[in-house]
Amino acid sequence: DAALTNQVFQGNSFTTGQTAVGTYDYFVTETWNGCEGAAAIITLTIYALPPSPVAVNETACEGGVIPNLTATGTSLVWYDDPSLSSASQVGTGASFATTQTAAGAYTYYVTQDDGNCESNATTVTLTIYALPPSPVAVNEIACVGGVIPDLTATGTSLVWYDDVALTNQVGTGASFATTQTAAGVYTYYVTQDDGNCESNAATVTLTIYAL
Repeated sequence: DAALTNQVFQGNSFTTGQTAVGTYDYFVTETWNGCEGAAAIITLTIYALPPSPVAVNETACEGGVIPNLTATGTSLVWYDDPSLSSASQVGTGASFATTQTAAGAYTYYVTQDDGNCESNATTVTLTIYALPPSPVAVNEIACVGGVIPDLTATGTSLVWYDDVALTNQVGTGASFATTQTAAGVYTYYVTQDDGNCESNAATVTLTIYAL
């Protein structure tokens, strides 16, 4: 108290015992030769922690575009260790490029700083799934005017395309009827999907010979 009526401690270091957010004033004097000097005011300010940032987990497929991790907040700091030590700081800002490319689950921690305190961390994960293997498919041949066999492949959730860029889907499933009847060589591409990623394509040909 400013009137110096409520002595709370003697010595060079004083543990206030305060833990709640607020501003606390104390008054300290020193005594020489039995005389107590005027008090100096010392203020303890305890700031509230800012809230943890809002962040989004990301997934990707190996070999594809790996997205940056993103979060919303102020003065964001990214870490790769829950200790949040300065040695584990790996980035700053709203967007963080992990540089990861191999299949696996990668965990990061992001905080925000309001200029007084750094928040508790939000945990963010980047999961990179391994590609499933390409399907096993069989090339087919036929003669004009004869029975044109379906193309077949073995795999899970098979998807058929008629272009190497895999932009024009023409069928799904283990068996694909091309509807081709004219002589020629027809090339198709089949992939499988394991629920996370679509595989690289297996190339399949249907050759129809002229009589």
